[in-house]
Order: sequence, then C-alpha cells, then structure tokens
Amino acid sequence: MPNALNTQLDTLSTLQLRRLAELKNINATYQLAMRFLQKGDYSAAQLWWQTQFDSFSPLQQQRLADHLAADQQWQAISMLWRSGQLPNGNAKQSWYLRQSMATANISPQYAEQHQFVLSLNDLKAQPQCHFNVLMMTDHADGIATLKLFKQRYESKPEPSINSFCFSEVVYVANQFQCNSSDNVLQCDWYQAEDYTWPAGFDFIVMMSEQGSANVRGGIMHINSTQPYAVFLHELMHFNGFEDEYTLPTQKQQWLCQQQGHVAPNLFIARQLKPPIGWQKSIACNNNLAYKPSPDWSIMQYQLMGLSEQYRQLWQKQINQPLTKPVRFLDYFAFLGLKPSITMASTKHSFSD
Repeated sequence: MPNALNTQLDTLSTLQLRRLAELKNINATYQLAMRFLQKGDYSAAQLWWQTQFDSFSPLQQQRLADHLAADQQWQAISMLWRSGQLPNGNAKQSWYLRQSMATANISPQYAEQHQFVLSLNDLKAQPQCHFNVLMMTDHADGIATLKLFKQRYESKPEPSINSFCFSEVVYVANQFQCNSSDNVLQCDWYQAEDYTWPAGFDFIVMMSEQGSANVRGGIMHINSTQPYAVFLHELMHFNGFEDEYTLPTQKQQWLCQQQGHVAPNLFIARQLKPPIGWQKSIACNNNLAYKPSPDWSIMQYQLMGLSEQYRQLWQKQINQPLTKPVRFLDYFAFLGLKPSITMASTKHSFSD
C-alpha cells in the first residue's frame, strides 16, 4: 500500500478502513481499532487490535494502551500485562497504581504529571495554618479522591481559613497494610518507624479501598468511596468532637462516666447543670449526656452538613481547646515507636 494512502487513513470511512484491514494493512487495522475505541465500542475495537498488537509500531502500541487506560478498560490492560505486551508509558504506570505496586515501579515523571508524590521528602508544613495534615493513600482511586477533597476544602475552608493545610497526596503503596477488620478501616502503623517523617505535621489522612471511616490517634482512616461530608465529619474528630449517635459500649464505659464538657459537643450532667439550650443526647445510655442542638448535626448524621452553630463550636475549640489534640506522633509514641523526624532533608521513598 502506498505511503501516501497510509498517511491519509484517518480520512477514510470505517468501511474503507475495514477493507484495508482485511487486506492486512497494519496501519488501517490500528486506525480502525482506535476509531472504535473513540466511539466507546470496546468489543469491536478489540477484534482488530488483539491479534495484531505486536505488529503495531511502538508509538501505536503506546497510544492504544494509553487510550484503554484512560477509558478504564482494565480487563484489556490486564490481558496485555499478562501477555507481556503492555508498553512502557502512562498505561503501564496506571496499571501499576491499580495493582498498588511499590513506589519503585512508579516513575517520578508520571507522579509529577498526575500531581502526587512518592515520598515524604520535600513536604513542608505551612506555618500560617493551625494544623498541617499529611494526605496519604495506597491506591489509584485514593489519589484522585484526596486531590478532590483537598480542592474542595481549599475552596471553602472549615471552620475558617488557615485552620487546616493539606500536603500533596503521597502514594505509599501497601506499606501500611491497610484493611477492613469488622468493617472498620485500620492500618499497621508499626511500620512507621522505618520511615522519616517531615516536621511540623499534626495529623494524617490515610485513604484505602474499604472499611468504615474512623479517627484514632491523630490518624483519619477513610476509604475512597466515601463522600466529602464524611471527610469533614472525621476532620472534626481531630479537634475532639464526639459522634452524637450512640457511642460504642467500650467508649461509654470511660467517657460517659466523666462529667462536664468532655468534648466540644458533649456535656455529661452528673452533678452539674448542662449549658443553657443544650438538649438530651443519645451518645451515652445513662440519660446524662447533652448536645448543643435539638437538631441532627454533622456529628450525628454526616450528610447534614456543617451548621453555623457547629462551625462556631469548631472555631472555639481550635482557639480555646478543651483538651490538647492528639497528634499522630503522639500515637506513634504510644505504640512505642521512635521514627525519625526531618525538615525534608532526607529522601526516603515508600517502597515495599
């Protein structure tokens, strides 16, 4: 087939391309497969590229694979990977992330292009913020979700500007072995001692694939399918807010036995009168718990959103805390860990 015709294949009709492809014109086969991909007809596209993929030029292979990855055709990408045909490039990098492979497999150029980082190196706390938060994840969807959460928060900071600053998203692969235990997301933080952590950060947001959200020891565990409202709810836990639905029995055994303001939104009226306007709460089963409002709040039903009353309570707690917030380094110390702290002068990637 003349070269002039090959350079004009994209102007031909699908029927004309099909006829050329049936005559074993590889460029026509490639153009036909790409045309079906662009139309979203993935089955028809695969009929043309699957048997001829090795005959395509390296650039054609990369473009086709990148198109499959961009359209999240992971079954096709998996097939190319298993057969050893998946070319280097964005498709392979995307596949590595989908498999939560070690950071050593992810190129720094790809990470920079997609706006995430592969280590804690060069992360710096923002001094203008009350609290600085490390944003970490072990999978591809977590990268996208954390970036969206960060953008949304920065478009409307709560409870006010400079309350929280969030780091770039850090991909940590499976280093902390996060999983869902009894439907609760948890991670193995004993691994933290093997890494160097940037100074000036207070909390961690760790996003994995499954398990209900929770905060423990200055670390938010949240999965990538949960909405921003849940993220905001959990963020308030960093500052000591308690859930306003019935608390777990184990927590009630110590928290509900206290009295007075045990949280910004929880008052235990043993021998004290509750603040004016506060209402009975179901958080404790002892009929002595009170909450600020008779209405449901973000701490009782996450999708309610943040009311002005609770925004003010949150701001007051930041400015005049009832208790000192628990930082993640406090939790590491509780676990008996002594990780290194740096001002981002030591490079240390998260790798398995």
